[in-house]
Amino acid sequence: MNSDDQEQSTDFVDVDRISHLEHKENGNSSYKQQDYRTAISHYTLAIETAKDLRQSPSSASLQQPPPCDSSILATYYNNRAAAFTMILQYEEVIEDCNQAILHNPSFLKAYFRKAKAQISLGLLSLASDTLNKAAIYDPNNSTIVSLKQEVETLIEKIDSVRSLLEKTDDTREFPPFPLPKVRDAQQALNQILLISASCPAWRDILVEKTKAFVALGKLNDVYATTSSLMRTKDGNNYHNSSRLLLYRAYALQHMGNLDDAMKHLKQILSIDPDNRFAFAFHKILRTLGKKKEEADANYKNKDYEKAAESYSEALDMKGCIAHYRAKVYFNRACASANLRNHKQVIFDCTKALELDSEYIKAILRRAGSYLVIGGEAGCSKAIQDYETIMDFAEKSGDEVQKGEMKKKLREAKAQLKRSKQKDFYKILNVPRDATDSEIKKSYRKCALKWHPDRHANSSEEEKTEAEKVFRDVNHAYEVLSDPQKKAKYDSGVDIEDLDNPHAGHGGMGGHGHHFDSDILFEMFMRQQTAGMHGGGFHFG
Repeated sequence: MNSDDQEQSTDFVDVDRISHLEHKENGNSSYKQQDYRTAISHYTLAIETAKDLRQSPSSASLQQPPPCDSSILATYYNNRAAAFTMILQYEEVIEDCNQAILHNPSFLKAYFRKAKAQISLGLLSLASDTLNKAAIYDPNNSTIVSLKQEVETLIEKIDSVRSLLEKTDDTREFPPFPLPKVRDAQQALNQILLISASCPAWRDILVEKTKAFVALGKLNDVYATTSSLMRTKDGNNYHNSSRLLLYRAYALQHMGNLDDAMKHLKQILSIDPDNRFAFAFHKILRTLGKKKEEADANYKNKDYEKAAESYSEALDMKGCIAHYRAKVYFNRACASANLRNHKQVIFDCTKALELDSEYIKAILRRAGSYLVIGGEAGCSKAIQDYETIMDFAEKSGDEVQKGEMKKKLREAKAQLKRSKQKDFYKILNVPRDATDSEIKKSYRKCALKWHPDRHANSSEEEKTEAEKVFRDVNHAYEVLSDPQKKAKYDSGVDIEDLDNPHAGHGGMGGHGHHFDSDILFEMFMRQQTAGMHGGGFHFG
């Protein structure tokens, strides 16, 4: 809006009227400098001074100023309305325009400004009434004609929006309240954006916009819009709107916050106990929540098989969607990790990340399982996961997480290097998280399988291969059964340096030489048969 939009005084006024005119000129000066709040203060002083002058008794004395003209007071109100327009205080604009029209019923500029403010607020019917009243004084005025056409177009658009959003997509199974098809919702949203350009302060249109967002799956926008509306302090009572609470509950559930979603639904039912949509929605979330609580309890009690089973049941339930579904997948992955089912861990974490790509815990858990499975492919994928988390940490400035990822990347790269050489875990056919007893049990099985006595009748080539594998089996057991060597090996120390007391982080503990394979096997078998009747061990 230009300063030309204000009413300018064209007549030089005598000294008896300088007070309110001076305030008005000060207001005009502040307005031109775009200091609209100061301009409002000056216009307010001009209005108050002029009103006092009008209310003072007339006097025959030449020193007594004559009463202030009504049209001048109307001009001051209109000027202040112009300043209020610039700071988007449309209710105050309408109030000042009403005062201007009261003092000068044929003041067209006040009608125009009032109608524009009403359009900005979405008060389209009232804007139309204002323009009809202005037309009494000038039926063919081009501004009136133009504004009336704008209002009619906006009314047509909002009718179209409501018609589109009232349509129901019968193919939707969730959420349990009516929503339009995606195509209709997108068309409605396009119209709403056009309407909002002309009606920037229309709060009610945001309720329709929220419904379009829900239908389009833009749940972050739903949350942001409902937050803005519910903070509004006016007579619309948005914080108790059943529609907004319902949409917000869906957004919260989508974001994984089931508890707050249920609180919103309870709030609806406290206001409207017969609200069937809120009742149905609450029932679905309550049932889902109980199933997850059951799974969590099983996990806490270390009954991981039952926990995994309960999480699986939750995944099959209605309402288990989006980020909440990602959480359930991750929880099942945790149960599977405790069951050492690392392929299932990787599957579940991948599913969780498809639903929430920034789920750091799922990336970490998956990387850990990739490393347990090992091999060049597993190590490479673990490194990719750790690098992804490092990127997130750098963007967020999380120095603690950056430090942790540097360590994990170093260890994963060491394991990748080792995977291209001998993999002692693979030689013994045990996972990287194998216990001491599992390592011992697998060693016994492998040693028996590849012991040279078992291959006495084999070809020379087969004997040579058996001896090689037998040596590898014993070497693997020598390292993995020694806590210090195992720690060095796991931290990435080269196999050749495992006996070096200065290598890696495993501390002292190298023996300076490798055990003879046969001696190691003999010692192991004596330990296994010590105290048992029958003494020695015989191959079948």
